[in-house]
Amino acid sequence: MALSRNMQDPVPFFAGSSTRRHDVDAMDTEHDFTSSDPNTRVGLLSHTLIQSPIIQWILPARLRGKHQNDVIFVGERSLQIKEAVSGVHLKEVTSKSDFDTQIMAAKVINVGTELPDVPPQILCLSLASKELVFLFYSNKSAQFIHYRRPLPNDVSTFERFGRNIAVEPRSRAVAVSAACDYFGVFILKSPPVLQSQMAEDQLTPIAEERFFRVDGDIIFMDFLYPKPEESNKIILLLLVAQNQITHAICYEWDAQSPIKQASPRVIRRLLPFEDRLPTILIPLTKASSFMLITTTTMTVYKNKLDPRQQPRRYPLHLHVPDRESHRSPLWTRWARPLRNAVYNQKHDDIYLCREDGQVFYLGIGNGGEVENQAHLGQLCCDVDAAFDILDIENEGGDLLLAAGTSGDGGLFVQKAREQPICVQKFMNWTPVTDSVLVTSASQDSPSEEVSSDRLFVCSASPFSRGAIVELRYGIVAQIGLVIPVDELSATRDIWAMADEANGGIFVLTSSPISSLLLYLSGEFGEEICAVDEEDSGLDYSAQTLAAGRTDSGLLIQVTANAIRLGATPDGFSGFCFEYEPSQSITAAAVNETPSLVIVAVRAQHHVHLHFKRAVPFDNDLRLYDICSPLEFHHEPTCISIEVLDSGLFVFVGTGNGRIVMYNVEEKVVTLLLDVCVDLENGRDISRAIDSITVVSMGGSKEALKSYAVLCGLRSGILVCFELICSQEGTNPASLLELKQASSHLLGRTSVKVQGRGDLAHLTCGQGFWQASCLQNGGQVHCTLQRIWITDQNNPAYHPKTVDSFSITTVVNSDMDGLAETLFFTSDGQLLICNLDRGAKTIPRRINLPGSATKLAYSQHLKSLIVAYTKTAFDTDTDPIKRFSRSYIEFVDPELQHTVSSPPEVSAEEESRPWRPHGAAGEKISCILEWTPKKGDEQYHFIVIGTTRRHQQERGRVIFLQASRDPSNPSRIECATKYVHKFESPVYSIAPYGDFTLMVSTGHDIVPLEPRLGQTRGFRAARYPVLSPAVSMTVHEPYLYMSMSRESLMVLKASGEDKLVLHAYDRQKHDGLAHIHLGGNRNLTLTSSRGGRVSILTEVGVTDQDKMMPVALAEAHLPSSVIRLTTGSRQSPISPGAPLIYGTTMNGTIYQFSVIGEKEWRLLHLLQNLCARDPVICPFTPKRKRQRNPVGSELLDFQPSRMHIDGDILHRLLVVGSDHLMHMLVTDEFYNQSSPETASPAAIWERFSEVSRDVLGEEVVHPVDGVMAWLRRSLHVHVE
Repeated sequence: MALSRNMQDPVPFFAGSSTRRHDVDAMDTEHDFTSSDPNTRVGLLSHTLIQSPIIQWILPARLRGKHQNDVIFVGERSLQIKEAVSGVHLKEVTSKSDFDTQIMAAKVINVGTELPDVPPQILCLSLASKELVFLFYSNKSAQFIHYRRPLPNDVSTFERFGRNIAVEPRSRAVAVSAACDYFGVFILKSPPVLQSQMAEDQLTPIAEERFFRVDGDIIFMDFLYPKPEESNKIILLLLVAQNQITHAICYEWDAQSPIKQASPRVIRRLLPFEDRLPTILIPLTKASSFMLITTTTMTVYKNKLDPRQQPRRYPLHLHVPDRESHRSPLWTRWARPLRNAVYNQKHDDIYLCREDGQVFYLGIGNGGEVENQAHLGQLCCDVDAAFDILDIENEGGDLLLAAGTSGDGGLFVQKAREQPICVQKFMNWTPVTDSVLVTSASQDSPSEEVSSDRLFVCSASPFSRGAIVELRYGIVAQIGLVIPVDELSATRDIWAMADEANGGIFVLTSSPISSLLLYLSGEFGEEICAVDEEDSGLDYSAQTLAAGRTDSGLLIQVTANAIRLGATPDGFSGFCFEYEPSQSITAAAVNETPSLVIVAVRAQHHVHLHFKRAVPFDNDLRLYDICSPLEFHHEPTCISIEVLDSGLFVFVGTGNGRIVMYNVEEKVVTLLLDVCVDLENGRDISRAIDSITVVSMGGSKEALKSYAVLCGLRSGILVCFELICSQEGTNPASLLELKQASSHLLGRTSVKVQGRGDLAHLTCGQGFWQASCLQNGGQVHCTLQRIWITDQNNPAYHPKTVDSFSITTVVNSDMDGLAETLFFTSDGQLLICNLDRGAKTIPRRINLPGSATKLAYSQHLKSLIVAYTKTAFDTDTDPIKRFSRSYIEFVDPELQHTVSSPPEVSAEEESRPWRPHGAAGEKISCILEWTPKKGDEQYHFIVIGTTRRHQQERGRVIFLQASRDPSNPSRIECATKYVHKFESPVYSIAPYGDFTLMVSTGHDIVPLEPRLGQTRGFRAARYPVLSPAVSMTVHEPYLYMSMSRESLMVLKASGEDKLVLHAYDRQKHDGLAHIHLGGNRNLTLTSSRGGRVSILTEVGVTDQDKMMPVALAEAHLPSSVIRLTTGSRQSPISPGAPLIYGTTMNGTIYQFSVIGEKEWRLLHLLQNLCARDPVICPFTPKRKRQRNPVGSELLDFQPSRMHIDGDILHRLLVVGSDHLMHMLVTDEFYNQSSPETASPAAIWERFSEVSRDVLGEEVVHPVDGVMAWLRRSLHVHVE
């Protein structure tokens, strides 16, 4: 899992002495985490690594401007703006995730297009915090502008005021309702007033408001379209259910009258029994009508519930040859397509979508009657949440947007009388039913520093579309074109060079014995052509060491014995400068802009650097020497030419780890620096430099631009240098200094790095990264993000290796401008990818033939083990019988295709290995790998626990033996060794000792000891519990259990056959998972339903009092954590404490760290400062902003106060050090007459004190130091 939520730093390796930092925590003899002092506080830091992928609504809304085709993706607690480019692709623009509460409803409001620089629409949201929010995006200030309107507080939280939002068709009013009994109407200001406000980056849209009460549950609420002759009317319709009957209630009033004085005309109508629980309400544009959709029918009510007109009922004819059609899925969403104004005067067309993706088209006539209906096909996704039409003109058909709470969503092209075609997918891995972390130790990696952890989750689906998903975080490189080329199988280097004149790309590839020039036309078609060697003027029979294309279109190739200038379209036939046979080129570089070529030439025992430039001469081109060859006293391994602000510079890397820097002027080359790479204790590690580049750094406050020099060593180490530019003196030699900043071990093979502006890209082994450098507090921080190659047509794809790569900027008509394009070779293919710039979650999906329920990893087999269910129907019986069976499958983590089910295997395919499956109705509750020992013998089992509802033995423990086939290692054979049956369901299993399993069956904990050669044989000891143990772990002699009703319970094995109670949580929560952390205070991290995560301690537990103390720290998260796992790395903020990852059913991934008291005090102060800051936390209640940020930690102890919200602190990292300084010194919240506030002096004093406790006494710039420390603390060392 590439989970670096913001940035990924590999483990520092032999950092230079100049970057060492005093770390107080590392010097403490006893850290707070392991301290046995019961008075020492322990905190809990949580941080959202991956947000839930659930999309609640997809709303076409131009929130930035009328020329941007924006689409708003509304998640559970955030929203994201994407822009439609070229009609068939959505690219990410910006997002907003600082609501700090759940979004309950969302609608779009039109405000007009009279002002050209003002967005024509705004977004209206209702939040679970009982607020109504109106917002748009200001291009002028590059931020969201919002207005908040609190909703009534006297409504119960369970009634969820804001559950429904409706917008009047002419955007004159907004209605908001609770789930029952209450609704309110907000009259909006006129569009000219709103536009003038928005032009000034302000927004106060509400003119007046009024609240109403209605008895019953509000099922639907929407405004109806008034008739043309009644355009001054506003008509609000509610469907209200009470006492098993449903009424349609219509409120009508004059738009010109103030709402507070208006007396709405109320029309009430009892709906027929078959319409009392519709799934969709559709306001029709004709005759003030509306339509109610049920499972099989649609009913049209005309003229605002006119009792003189009977509703017209129409059947929904959906003749689909689907074996599961008898399940009667629900119609869940509707949308109105874009049509021209003339057509809309007489017609009202509607798209209907069913939860299984079936799409239906309705044609509504001018009188409100259904004139035609047609089944269009099925979307390849479940649709129970989001469905809409992209409101832009597209000649290829309507553009449908769809998503659900399970399975992927997508952008579809719907052409007339054709099946919808998916052109872009929106990945979704919910609902998550289980997860497993494949740690570094499980992957046979040569070193912990080199390897990384991977997180896999499994997802369920009501329509048998489950999957295993690897969650990664980093930069997306999405494949746009794959070109198989046989000559690329041995490619070592590649150069992609833009042809600006024709819009195409030249691609030069090189192997150890040959080269090849390819050309890709500007249309990026499916074909690529090889350029004839004679026409190119290049040498295809030799390896290319360096290449480039100048601004004038000249191709330059450097081989081992020559420099060639290729032929050009304007008649230049080419030029070749060959060296003598006794001379050979060992390293070279080409720079396109100055047409500069630099080669290192070896002649016998001497090496010289040749500096040449391609210049025109008599309508021809020639190579001219800038200066005489310079003798070089080291073995050059790589050369880089860099154009910086202060001139043209050359960097030469050597085999003994030296960086030699030259300044190149018109006819003068000056030696500037000669610096050696310092690996300190790594004397036995090669310092040979394989590649070198320069990138510009961000964060510098100096007038001159600062740079970082990145060196990739052949030993797999990336070394970062700071290139210091002095502002004094005029001699170039006095202007520059190279200072080593940091080193990072990436692998065991050469690091190949290429720079482009402020970013560098590098490969090492199977890894591919993007690097950027930041200067903060006088230190240089090198940040790496993994780059992941994805293929939309194959969600399981990932290349095994990246043999060579090149990045160039090309004109991309589909993306409306320039785009970074990645060219790379892998397995004999040339792949062309669109390279994103920002990091995000990148799921890799392995589809399953059923709905996944449990997931485990076998270290012995190096394979994932997944349990999934398949459902079959016996349609010959009456009533129809439904059978669900559970299956076990072994899945290679590197698998790049869908897992096929046994019926799908072709007859020609090799016989499929046998796989176990359960009886009908039997569910797999747990899977674990078990390697018991009996004397000198060690065995390997896959143990499966099951639950059954209708059999006499309601639980089974199944022992499987599995191994890889020696003749075909990719094939895993398995067989059932024996089965043990229990009277009650089996919920969880944990290994204890060498040859015992602890089994939670029913309300008992049973030790089970299988005997080889026998089917049963177990200890008689049982321990009764009040509720099932859903999760168990063993730390001998203790057994830790998460109970379904009693939170955490700890048993102790006493004697041979006896389990006794050791400790239990004083709070009775619905336990889900736990991790035992140990330490002197015996800490355990637990999770329970309702989003509670607690740190418990056993300090104070005695034989007389087994109740655990109150939780040391407690977090209340938006989602319940169903699985807790520890990674292979330690927490960067708490030495000795592991990083812990929490998985939720809605797909959110959390990271948890146990923190000491000193760290907690610093983070708590920062969190309080952020909570009152309107930029970082814009939705903080006003009363909370007035609290003293330095005094709340002195209040009485409460476990919830010991929780630190890392998501808030992450926003502080985004705004930077200057904003933190502003928060520390501002007097905006200071009131001398109010004792609840704190003066800026008191806040600064407290900040200085707590920062010194954490960082050390010698910190010169505490703000920069704290920000750097915070950035390290929120890093994630999982890939």
